[in-house]
Amino acid sequence: MENCIRRLRIIALLLFTIPTIALVGSLLIHNYLLSFKFSPGYNFNFKENLPGYQISILCNEENNYCANLELETFNKLHECIQYDKTDYYTYENGIIIEIINDEEIKNDDRKIFLKIELIDKLNSNCILNSKNLSYYNLFPSFYETVYKVKKNRKFNPGTSETVNPFIYGETSISNIVKRYPINLFFKPLLYISVIFMISYWIYYNKILKNFFNSSKNFYFFNFGILSAIFLLLHVFFLGWTFESEFLTKLRRTFVVFFIFFEVLAQAFLIKKIFSIKDKMKRYLHSIIIYLKILFVLTICLFTISILIILMIYDLSSKIDYILEWNYFLVLLLFYYLSFLMWKKLKSNPATS
Repeated sequence: MENCIRRLRIIALLLFTIPTIALVGSLLIHNYLLSFKFSPGYNFNFKENLPGYQISILCNEENNYCANLELETFNKLHECIQYDKTDYYTYENGIIIEIINDEEIKNDDRKIFLKIELIDKLNSNCILNSKNLSYYNLFPSFYETVYKVKKNRKFNPGTSETVNPFIYGETSISNIVKRYPINLFFKPLLYISVIFMISYWIYYNKILKNFFNSSKNFYFFNFGILSAIFLLLHVFFLGWTFESEFLTKLRRTFVVFFIFFEVLAQAFLIKKIFSIKDKMKRYLHSIIIYLKILFVLTICLFTISILIILMIYDLSSKIDYILEWNYFLVLLLFYYLSFLMWKKLKSNPATS
């Protein structure tokens, strides 16, 4: 039994750590990608990449009167031009003209040129002008990969700006984690968490069956396995779109059933542990048992209160999202308290 307790402690800690990393890490990655503004830019073939230098392009039918310029893109971030540019149109004699659209150029008999000129202002999108340059020199592959990810056609972030939904509730969890490339980070970690969650309930069931000398599975085990199954279904279908309204609503119920069975499993578990706390003083911290009881009761009351409020009032999406992000993060304390509740036992290969 002691080996089972040791493994259970490790699994409980991992069940707190991995989903926390998945949730918070997804938000950090999302925000980092949005704040990443570096790009190599276009190669305009300036004679010198210095303020005042310019190029002149004749607007004609071949380039759709400067509407479709075929410009070479620099391959690497450090190849960027350090200065900003401005552009304007001129006649052949150098007189600057105001052009509203390419039709005006097409209908004008005179030659019109597009002038692109470097100005005395640093280009904020050029990594050569950034404090990140020293890091780029150390880890160029990382920065180049981030740039390629942002250039990928699949990149379509859930928000246009960096967010802090824990406080301001700008967006939902699913809107962040279902999108490329966050889904490649979030989903695998949640799949791993599901495996550990099943192991968590198996070990608890095994330990208490051993203690009670019982062959029957406990209620908390059944509810715990159901919660893991519904979490698996929720993660698997995350990001899917259905034409059927029924299937869309069904997908949304997976997370509700996950929460329901998870809270139910934890409640039945702590009830069972409380009943044997005096007989298992060697293995358990009594004060953590009481803390976990308090935590389970708080979560139950909070969950019921929120459901009642949602049925009566139509809360704004902002409040919904704040509750969602914080609720799921707090829910993970179930597992951290389980880790703390069991005493650290010295290794003994002979003990089983």
